[in-house]
Amino acid sequence: MAEGLAMGSGPGPHYTWVRDRLRDDIVNGVFEADQHLVLSRLCQRYRISIPPIREALNQLQVEGLVVLEPNRGARVRRISSDFIRELFEIRAVLEPALVGRSVPHVTTAHIEALTAIQEDFESAIVRSDHAALLRGNGRFHDYIYGVHPNGEAIRLLRQHASVIATMRNRFGYQAGRLERIVEEHHALIRACRYRDAPLAMAIARSHIEHSVDDLVGQMQESPAPVDGRVPGL
Repeated sequence: MAEGLAMGSGPGPHYTWVRDRLRDDIVNGVFEADQHLVLSRLCQRYRISIPPIREALNQLQVEGLVVLEPNRGARVRRISSDFIRELFEIRAVLEPALVGRSVPHVTTAHIEALTAIQEDFESAIVRSDHAALLRGNGRFHDYIYGVHPNGEAIRLLRQHASVIATMRNRFGYQAGRLERIVEEHHALIRACRYRDAPLAMAIARSHIEHSVDDLVGQMQESPAPVDGRVPGL
């Protein structure tokens, strides 16, 4: 699904910390679209040296949030609904293929594990635990891809997974979307149980289409970005 392969947490190199902070700040409007990001001021803001800042910017360029221009440095990319739809179009090609690759190899043990993950996801919805339901949603889809993985396809998906997860963390879901996700997950479990790869692929594709429509709808209905923008970076 479009929100699988969720970003990780825990200790890591310095650049991963500042990369995640920068990503959050960009998505939440702390930095304006097309704003230039000056290395020295980023160092001051995040209290970290230039090398990790450079690496973080390189990774955010791969994700699509930052543009690195020769002799001009880094600037923030405008996050438009078209940009988000383009990310989901990539996923609409790769994710059904990953599902179709895995479904013929699904065993009873896989179904039991997938059902347990789904139960945790639904429990997080009941508790209104937004962070847990995002993780659970990601775990559900990642588990299916992992039954018979294509490492290169998963690597490509991971390039934009954190952007989508951060966008979802900010904008949330439209009314009724979580209930529909639950229905779609159960339909996918049934297709996996019967090893019906074409059906599972169709469900995955439809799931992605519903996800992007929901997220873009939330973006359009959202108020202006939060206050606290940083000038002159």
